[in-house]
Amino acid sequence: MSVQPKIGQLVPLKAKPDQGDALSQFLITGYGLLAGDQEPETLQWFALKYNTPEPNYAIFDTYAAESGRQAHISGEVAKALFANADTLLAALPDLPSTNFNLLASKIKPLAGVESDFKKGLTVGLRVLVKAKPEQIDAVREFLQGALPLVEAEPDTPVWYAIEFPGTNVFGIVDFFATQGGLDAHLKGKVAEALFANVDKLLVEAPEVITTEVLAVKI
Repeated sequence: MSVQPKIGQLVPLKAKPDQGDALSQFLITGYGLLAGDQEPETLQWFALKYNTPEPNYAIFDTYAAESGRQAHISGEVAKALFANADTLLAALPDLPSTNFNLLASKIKPLAGVESDFKKGLTVGLRVLVKAKPEQIDAVREFLQGALPLVEAEPDTPVWYAIEFPGTNVFGIVDFFATQGGLDAHLKGKVAEALFANVDKLLVEAPEVITTEVLAVKI
C-alpha cells in the first residue's frame, strides 16, 4: 500500500451486561461512518468482539501521522460512541492509554471481498506482553524481526506488532480469513519463539485472546 501506518489505537470497550448485542450492532454501524472518502487518514479500522466470558469489544485503528489520529478522535464514529456511552458501556475508555506505535506490519488485503464489510476476515488474535524492564529493547527487536517469519505465512494476511509508548507493554494484533489460518499461526515460528523466550524477556506469560471480526476498513 502506498501509505504505511506508523501509529494507532487499541481501544477496549466493555459493554454493560445487557448491551453486548447493541454494542456489536453499533460497531457494525460505525463501519458505515468510515465508508468511502470519510476519514481518509484512518488507514485501517477493525471492530472486534473478544472471545471472553464478559462482553468485551475493541476498536483497532491505524494512521500514518498524528493528524489522522486526532481527526478520528473528533470524527463521527467517536462522537456517536461517546453520545451512546451511558447506554452501552460499563466505563469510558481512557483514550491516551490506547495509543500505540507500530513496530512492523503485514497488510495484504484479500482479493474479491471489497464489498464485504469484514473484508473476508473473520477471526483474529490480540496478544499483549509485558517486557522485563531490562529487556524492553530486546522485545522491540524481537517483534520487528518477526516480520519475515509472518511474511512467510500465506494464511496470515494482516499482522501488526505494536508498542505502547512509555510503558513496557507490547502487542501483536492479527486477523485471518479462517480459523485454520489462526491455528496455523499459533503453531508457527513466531509463536514458538515468543513462548520459548518468556522467562528471559517477559514479566509473565503473554495474554492471548481470540477475537471475532465485526467490521473492517482496510
